[in-house]
Amino acid sequence: MARVIIFGAGNCGRLIAEKILVHKQDKILFFVDNDSNKHGKTYWGGGKNILLEIKSPLEIRNTDFDSVILGTFTGLDELKAQLQEEFNIPTQKIDSSYIKQSVLARISFLEDFASICKEKNLQGEIAEVGVYRGDFAHHMNAFFPHKKLYLFDTFEGFNGLDVQKDGHMSKELGEKHFANTSVELVLSKMPHKEQCVIKQGWFPQSTKGLMEEKFCFVNLDADLYEPILEGLRFFYPRMVQGGVILVHEYFSQGYIGVKKAVLEFLQESNAMSLPIGDSLSIAILKR
Repeated sequence: MARVIIFGAGNCGRLIAEKILVHKQDKILFFVDNDSNKHGKTYWGGGKNILLEIKSPLEIRNTDFDSVILGTFTGLDELKAQLQEEFNIPTQKIDSSYIKQSVLARISFLEDFASICKEKNLQGEIAEVGVYRGDFAHHMNAFFPHKKLYLFDTFEGFNGLDVQKDGHMSKELGEKHFANTSVELVLSKMPHKEQCVIKQGWFPQSTKGLMEEKFCFVNLDADLYEPILEGLRFFYPRMVQGGVILVHEYFSQGYIGVKKAVLEFLQESNAMSLPIGDSLSIAILKR
């Protein structure tokens, strides 16, 4: 049985841990996370039978292990580089198999849709709600270099009012989840910064001044019921025909509020939806 460390103690990392514990394929030593707010906290896994601690990545240096499993969709390349450069961990001991296919499928969908927008000359700008550290926004900015990119986020983590209306996983992660970011960090990753418009604050109040704007692509990655539902209600009427709203975490077993919000919106709008093949996202097409 391999001894593993899971890098990333959020929803994704915890779901990977549950999968490992169910199949009893590896021995999980602990989680590590770059978010210092999580250090010292614990997670009860395997039906609350196994207690896993969340530690600083520095603990990797003091641990005998077989592999580090990447357990977050954010900064996949950054984490690999961190493990190799800071901790001298060889490539063969870094396991991205649990998430890599999903990440690449989502990026591929975005690139292909950007190509379609260009071919059909679809008008409208692009936007993301739930930017976090800007990794998916980087690809949006790269694939749509001539479109204005609106970036909606608190840049301070989950909003407490939204968390209280959501499921168990969101409440457990708490208000500071996704707080280890900044506007400066996000903008540093953008290849076309001049096209970026930061909309910092609580969504949907942060949409002020955009009532007349039109959009061809929007990525909703806020992970919680309330901002997902409000995002769909705000953006769908402002999408151009043929435009797409991509909702991440729809198929997630952790962020259950996302699917609830989408199903509620589909019922009230009669919009068309379809999966994109990344095992997590659903696309809503404006007809």
